[in-house]
Amino acid sequence: MGGGHLSRPDFGMPQPDPNHPLTEFYLLLQRGLDKTGIFHLPALYASFRAPARRIYADEAADYLTLGEAAAEGAVKLSAARDIQLLYSSLHVEPDGSPAALLLTEECSRVVYAVQLLPPFVWEDPLPPLPDVPAALTLQLTMQDVDAIDTDPAALARRLCQTVRHKHWLVHPKADTYLAERIALFQRLYR
Repeated sequence: MGGGHLSRPDFGMPQPDPNHPLTEFYLLLQRGLDKTGIFHLPALYASFRAPARRIYADEAADYLTLGEAAAEGAVKLSAARDIQLLYSSLHVEPDGSPAALLLTEECSRVVYAVQLLPPFVWEDPLPPLPDVPAALTLQLTMQDVDAIDTDPAALARRLCQTVRHKHWLVHPKADTYLAERIALFQRLYR
């Protein structure tokens, strides 16, 4: 049947560039998730501050602010929680630069993209996020750069199991909240 031919499941897929500065951090995070199977998501708060006029869908996102802590006028859309992972996969651009770690939640199968931000000035634009319903960034610090050499296991646990330096970019509940605000403003300002 196979004729003695072996093939790799990742044949033709781009592989992470080992020389890219963030590859080591993405792989460390992925190994940490493989061990624990849990990723802690921060709370999600949204506030919508638009001018007193009719708002259109294409401009509404400019007035939406997402946060992880309660702020004045913000609405809590989701509490901080742990997700149990079904699996994780590293999304890599064709040139080998890692774009995001994709986390699939066990029960709901919702996919979250986690993009790592470097702790130093980054001249080149970051790779675009894959098209997923929910995405967040995780800002690395200079202490993380030191910890990857001195205690990588502790760093992996901290990145997985705390909400420190995690910031929401998109979330389905934020999209629903934004659609409700747009509808409200369009009814008020006809």
